[in-house]
Amino acid sequence: MHLSVIGIGIYQLLRKLTGSYTIGGIGGIFFFFLYVLMIGVTVSVIRAGIMYLFRVGAEIAGRHYDSVTALSVAAAVVLIWRPLSIYDGAFWLSFFAVFAVVVIMPAGQMEKAKTRTEIDIQKKRENKAWIIQIKSMIISNIEMQLFLLPIVLYFFYEFPLYATFLNLLVIPLMTILLSLGITGSFICMLCSGMFKIPGKCMLGICGFILTIYERCCEFFLELPGARVVIGRIKIWQILFYYGCVVVICVIYYYEKKRTQKKEYAKGQEHKEAQECEKQRKQRKRGNTLTGMLCALGLFVLLHRFDSLSQMQVTVLDVGQGDGIFLKSPGGMTCMIDGGSSDVKNVGQYRIEPYLLSKGVGTLDYVFISHGDSDHTNGIEEMISRQKIGVKIKTLVFPKESVWDESLKKLAIYAIENGVQVAVMEQGQEIEKQGMKILCLCPGSDYSGGTGNGASMVLSVSYREFDFLFTGDVEGIGEEKLCESIEKYCSEKAFEVLKAAHHGSRNSSSEIFLQKVRPKYTIISAGIENSYGHPHRETIERLEKTGSRILATANCGGIEITVEFGGKIQYTLKEGSETTAYEESE
Repeated sequence: MHLSVIGIGIYQLLRKLTGSYTIGGIGGIFFFFLYVLMIGVTVSVIRAGIMYLFRVGAEIAGRHYDSVTALSVAAAVVLIWRPLSIYDGAFWLSFFAVFAVVVIMPAGQMEKAKTRTEIDIQKKRENKAWIIQIKSMIISNIEMQLFLLPIVLYFFYEFPLYATFLNLLVIPLMTILLSLGITGSFICMLCSGMFKIPGKCMLGICGFILTIYERCCEFFLELPGARVVIGRIKIWQILFYYGCVVVICVIYYYEKKRTQKKEYAKGQEHKEAQECEKQRKQRKRGNTLTGMLCALGLFVLLHRFDSLSQMQVTVLDVGQGDGIFLKSPGGMTCMIDGGSSDVKNVGQYRIEPYLLSKGVGTLDYVFISHGDSDHTNGIEEMISRQKIGVKIKTLVFPKESVWDESLKKLAIYAIENGVQVAVMEQGQEIEKQGMKILCLCPGSDYSGGTGNGASMVLSVSYREFDFLFTGDVEGIGEEKLCESIEKYCSEKAFEVLKAAHHGSRNSSSEIFLQKVRPKYTIISAGIENSYGHPHRETIERLEKTGSRILATANCGGIEITVEFGGKIQYTLKEGSETTAYEESE
C-alpha cells in the first residue's frame, strides 16, 4: 500500500503538472525505486513493484491494465529470483491478499434487477452513504480474513479473532500516517529553525497514531478468545477449503452473469416484480448453498483430526539442553524442562513454535527437574511471553529442600506472572486421561547437594508402555534412583529412557541400565557441543544392553506416539525430511 500511494501519487501529480504520461511515469518510477532502496527488497516489495510498473506502463502505452496478468508475472519473477520463497508465509500472504482483492471479492458484488420501489429505497439509503461504506468495509475485511485463514493457520498456527475490527482502524489511518510521515520528513530535511516546527508536528501525529495502534493491540489481546490456537493444518485441509471457495465463486459468477441490472419504470411493477421475485428466490437458494459450503470448509479447516487414542512424547531439538513435550490421549499437555545453553531465545524460537503447531495454546503442567539454565531458561522466557505465546497453568518443582538459587528465583518469577507453583515429592503422582506421571526422585533419604544429583526423575506410563525421564541425575542421585525403581516400578519394563545429563559418562551406569533395560534411549544434546556429549563410554554401555540409541544431534526432534493397539511409532525429523517408523509390541 505504501508503494502504491507513493508511486501512483507521484505519477498522477507529475502527469497533471506536465500533461505528459511519460514524464509522470518516469518520475513515479524514480521515486518508487528510491523508496525501495530505503526499505529493502522483499517479496511483497517486488510484487508491488512489478504490478506498479505494469499499471504505469499500460497507461503510458495506452493499453488496458490487467491486474491478474500483472500478479501472475510478479509471482513468476519472485519464484525465479528466490525459488525458496514458496516456503515463506510472506509470499503466500502477499500474493493471496491481492488475488482476493482482484478476483475473489468482485465475485460477491452481485448486481440485481430492481423494482421502482427498490430504487426509491436505494435513493433514501444514499443519504446514509457512510453507514453503507462502513458495512462494506466490515464485509470486505471478513472476506479477506476468511480467504487468508488457511495461509495464516499453516504458517502461524493461530488466528487473531478481532483482526477485522483492528483493520477498520489501522487501514484508514495508514494513509494519513504515510502522508504525514513523508511530508514531515521532507520539511525537516529541507528546512531549519522555526520552519521545522510543522514537520515535527506531523511526525508527532505519526507517533501518536502508532501509539494508538499499539494500545489497541494490547487492549484486544486482553479480551477473551483474542488468540485462537488451531495448530498447523494439513495440506489436504487447505485444498478442500479452497475447493469450497472456488465452488462459491463459480456460483456467484454464474448468478452475476445471469442477472442483469435493470430499472423498471412506473406501470411495469407487476410484470417486473414477478421476474424480480423469481430471481430473488434463485439468489436465496444460491446463498443457502454457499453458506453451507462455507460452513463445511471452515469445519474441515479448523478441526484437528488427531487420534484421541494416542499418547504423544516429543523430545525437541533444543541444542545442548532438554525440552520434552507430553500429550495424553485425552489432551492433557505437559513439558518436562525447557532450556538450552547454545540456542538463543530457545523458548520463543524452538519450544513455542512447536507447541503452537500442535495446537497447544496452554500447558497444563511444566515439570522442572533442576535449576540448570539449559533446563529452565526457555521456560522462564515462555513465562514472560504468555500474552503472545503459550500460557502455563502450573509449574512443578522437586521437593523444596533441593532447590538452589535459580529454582527459588524461577518460582518467585512464576508466581509474579500468575503461574501456579507446586512441589512433587517421591511417590506422588498425577493421573489423568490414561496417562500417569510418577515422581521417583529425589526422596526423603537423599542427602546429596543441590544440582544434577537432585534432579526430579519422572516415570510416565500409558497402559503397558513406560517412559523414564531422568533430568541430569548422576552419582548418589542415580544410586537412589535404582532403589526407587525397585520400590515403585519393580514390575515395569521401561520401553523408552531419556538418557540423563545428555549422555554424560558420569550417568547411565551399568547397574542402572541393567535395572532399566530400555528398548529405546533418547539423548538430547547439541551438535558438536563443547562438552563432548554424548560420551563414548555411555554409548558403549547402552549398546551392551541392546538399546536402540536416538540422538537429537543426529535425528533432530524425535516424536514418539503410542496407540491403544499396542503400536509404538517414532518420527525422526532431519531438516525438512521426516521419517516415521512403526513397530508392534
